[in-house]
Amino acid sequence: MSMSGVSVASGQSLQLEASREAYDRAIVTLNLVLIEDTAHEEAVRTRLFKVMDERNELGDYSTFDLHVMAKNIEGNVDQFLNELGAQKLEA
Repeated sequence: MSMSGVSVASGQSLQLEASREAYDRAIVTLNLVLIEDTAHEEAVRTRLFKVMDERNELGDYSTFDLHVMAKNIEGNVDQFLNELGAQKLEA
């Protein structure tokens, strides 16, 4: 493998890890909401499973897609929780 090939593979690996960490933080946030807010349990649980499914499929995306997804996931979860009227709990 050429040096540029190693660099691209390494960059994608780092971005994949960063994306997984962003998804993990979103999953923790949703789990904490489930513990504290039973009024929206079904909606939060549905969103949690969707986020977990997305996290499990991260290996199928390009580096750019991973970057965009990592930047968007926490904002998307925050927006979802705001729409529910739930308070975001800090992890």
